[in-house]
Amino acid sequence: MDRRSFLTLQANVNNHSSPLEKVMSSQPIVSQAGLEEYTVPLNRKSAEHLLRRTGFQFTPSLVEKSIGKTARQIVESMLNPLESEMPQQPSWANTPPVNNQALNRNQILETRRWWFNQMMTGTNQLQEKMTFFWHNLLTSEEDKVYYSQFMYWQNDIFRRNPKTITNPWKPAEHKDRMAFGNIKTLIKAIVRDPAMLIYLDNGASVVGNPNENFARELLELYALGIGNYTEKDVVESARALTGWQISGLSSEWRSSRWDSQEKDFLSEKGNFNSDDIVDIIFKKPACAGFFAKRLYQFFVYHEPDQNFVNSLSELIINSQYELKPILLTLLTSQHFFDEQFYGSMIKSPLDLVIGTVRLLSANSIKPDYALNTMTILNLDLLNPPDVEGFKMHHNWITTTTLPTRQKFTNGIIDGKTYDGQNAPELKINVLEFMKNFPDAITAEQVIKAVSSYIIPFELSQKLVNGWVDDIFGGYDWLITAQDANKEAKLNLLLREIMQLPEFQLM
Repeated sequence: MDRRSFLTLQANVNNHSSPLEKVMSSQPIVSQAGLEEYTVPLNRKSAEHLLRRTGFQFTPSLVEKSIGKTARQIVESMLNPLESEMPQQPSWANTPPVNNQALNRNQILETRRWWFNQMMTGTNQLQEKMTFFWHNLLTSEEDKVYYSQFMYWQNDIFRRNPKTITNPWKPAEHKDRMAFGNIKTLIKAIVRDPAMLIYLDNGASVVGNPNENFARELLELYALGIGNYTEKDVVESARALTGWQISGLSSEWRSSRWDSQEKDFLSEKGNFNSDDIVDIIFKKPACAGFFAKRLYQFFVYHEPDQNFVNSLSELIINSQYELKPILLTLLTSQHFFDEQFYGSMIKSPLDLVIGTVRLLSANSIKPDYALNTMTILNLDLLNPPDVEGFKMHHNWITTTTLPTRQKFTNGIIDGKTYDGQNAPELKINVLEFMKNFPDAITAEQVIKAVSSYIIPFELSQKLVNGWVDDIFGGYDWLITAQDANKEAKLNLLLREIMQLPEFQLM
């Protein structure tokens, strides 16, 4: 089955239009709800929606702990992680980088494993989700950056925004930083970040010979967007961004490398430096609109509701680009919890691989296998395809990736890798898994309880009846009764649920 056929199937849900047809359209979902707070205590479905969007799926216990709480209670706890929740850095992170290809490759792989483990088992899923958001927005490719320490510390910048950048950021000062800081401060930090200085060549940009690569992407892809600047602004900002070079694990600014002459940038004149350029960019309403759109696409829906984005832009400006109040308002808004958005996003490879493992409590997956699977699914962690980052949403599903996605989920049932190799450690203990649904006893109850947990839609009664017949033999099957084929039947149920097109949605 090709991608188009798969994604235009009529959904097995009770409403008349397919969720997949909606997701594949290029139209925004129109909602009358705005930024007003959603104060209703969370039920199972609203809790699952919040946890899907702020992390990589969820576990049964996490859902149970969330039911009855308000969205504000949950999101505030996510936005205020304890120092003990911060991951420990690799032992080599503070050692000087060396020109040793094998060593750097091994340490990059270690960084990937380290980050995978944080996403899989870390206590603050939103922090890891936002780290990926920034990694995909403020892109660097390890293939070009080369040095493992620089890729690690860039990831750390994303995880714990610097409180201040009065002096060049230094890795050794990491305890003086916090998560979910200020967006403008983060952009100023990325200007002088060693990985970015290498990736977009700004470390080689000097007075008399400015390199325009970083200046162009700062305006186009990182903070403002096409149509909100001119070619002259690129040239003038490139001049202002001169002066930075890498020094050890960090960077330093040298006035002798900086163009100190007057610049004319975004209708302002002065002998601007890099911080001045960022300050001017962040004065523009288009900058707030840029980040509002990107946050909306990441957390709510790929096709933005422009009225809501405008309201979110105003909030961003009023919050002076402080990320905590922005995320708190967005993720607790009535708009976010409009049920039209439940199951309206295509799972990324992170959400598919890590999310499925968390969902089924199959925690024995090996990091290298998970990372390799995500790479096959077009998400090579720390190595996006180009400066625009990973191609999201519709692009996650192709004629190549769809069969691999299904082979991966089948492998968790069969104890095999996606390419057919025996991997018994992958196999889920389905009888243990079913203990999460103590009230589901009959075949119909089991089907409805398990499917409701795994996909964000209600199955049609027609499909439920069909599975009662096809999987459980059509009689009054009871999970509590003796049945030599019980495990096989439950495995088949999980397989059928995860083969549904709706399983690819979150």
